[in-house]
Amino acid sequence: MNLEQRLSLANTLVAEAGRLALAAYAAPSIEVSSKSPGDLVSETDFAIERMIRTEVGNAFPHDNIIGEELGGGASSAGYTWLIDPIDGTVNFARKLGYFCISLALLSDGRPVAAWILDPVQNELFHAGPDGVVRVNEAEVSCSQETDLLEAVIGLGFSSRHGSEVAANVIAGLTAVGTEHRRLGAGALCLAHVAAGRLEGYLEPHMNPWDAVGGLYLAACAGAVTGHYLEANGLAAGAPVYAVAPLLSKQLLAALPAPFSGTPLHRENEPRSTGKVAN
Repeated sequence: MNLEQRLSLANTLVAEAGRLALAAYAAPSIEVSSKSPGDLVSETDFAIERMIRTEVGNAFPHDNIIGEELGGGASSAGYTWLIDPIDGTVNFARKLGYFCISLALLSDGRPVAAWILDPVQNELFHAGPDGVVRVNEAEVSCSQETDLLEAVIGLGFSSRHGSEVAANVIAGLTAVGTEHRRLGAGALCLAHVAAGRLEGYLEPHMNPWDAVGGLYLAACAGAVTGHYLEANGLAAGAPVYAVAPLLSKQLLAALPAPFSGTPLHRENEPRSTGKVAN
């Protein structure tokens, strides 16, 4: 079966996942449990991931699947599906309306399509193999802002890195007068970078089910993105960097590690190779 059949199935699955998420969100209470401090999982996370796994497995039994809740592994050959059934479960559980469903499709280890659905706003952020990013049916692109003083950068932090990393990143943004938001759903923030609503998104470590789809959207929309896959992100996660192109050099120069001094970025900027500009 070909790529077009997979894309069609994905559209159906994302729509059904959105219906499941909205029904649970509207219920009087949401059943959750703790995976670790500050990291929740709900019954809806499991229900959505199981639904997608079942349908993909029935249609394409040889495809690989990686999901946040039920694991799995990628392959350098064939198709791999990446599922985050609800990114922003803490927001979801608290009835805060900033969460999403994220689905990405890889072919031979490279992304070819991504879907990020905001069910509360009824917005589907999508890009296929043609590299065109759409919100529902409207084409979008990243911000063309040139002034860091006018920019808004989304941030994400977790217990997978030291607290000093968060403090240093915020200090770097504050020093250059750039606004920042920690909204609690990194995949949706990356979609908002693609749509030009945020000038960038930074997270020192992000898991692949959260990161790959959103990074594909952001890159297709024209953002400068880090080399997540080359940094072994599929196997172990990696830093996430997605910034509007006219701001990237300025912002990169203001940021501490892991966003400076390492070859993570696709533009030829001296700080990204560890070299100091004259």
